[in-house]
Amino acid sequence: MTNVANKVVLKRAIYFFIFAAAITLIATIVTYIINPDLKEVMEGIGDSSPSQIKETTGIDKVWSYIIHNGFVVPLQMFILALVPIQFLYLVNIISTNSLLGVVFGIALQADFKKGFQLIISSIPHSIFEIFAYCLLAAVLFELNQVVRVRIRNIFKKDKGEKSLIKKFLKIIRTYVVFVLPIIIVAALLETYIADIILHLLQ
Repeated sequence: MTNVANKVVLKRAIYFFIFAAAITLIATIVTYIINPDLKEVMEGIGDSSPSQIKETTGIDKVWSYIIHNGFVVPLQMFILALVPIQFLYLVNIISTNSLLGVVFGIALQADFKKGFQLIISSIPHSIFEIFAYCLLAAVLFELNQVVRVRIRNIFKKDKGEKSLIKKFLKIIRTYVVFVLPIIIVAALLETYIADIILHLLQ
């Protein structure tokens, strides 16, 4: 039964990942076509990045990525999953992938060859990071489902407390065993490997 449940979660995570990849692709194409003001957009993107990540290098940068991507973002997704609105916890995934697509589109517009190289160098860490979020979203789907049922049955003698606790423990287990380690790998890839790939392509 556990294996079946795990397969369902993995399948759901893959669906979310495909959805996220589609958002990135669409955002890239739209940004490339509409030809926005590069200076204004890049300033906006720079302002949206956490200052501790922009100002650090090496292992400090890795740690900053882990704090932001491994703790802050998952906590935001968890809180949104407690709101009885379906798929609200996907907001972080949608915004992250939309912004990634905008960056890719601008890079291609500024210099197609260099932009393409930037995209290739970004793919490894982006895949790990996005899939980690999608895996978390896959288990948050179940928590949100229980929350919505509990809200609907608030005036009934519902005995869903154990189900809610089980879902919470499943989220913690998935986060500790899978999500956080994948985020750490993504942080290492983004800090050290992305630049190496970029230099090899030039």
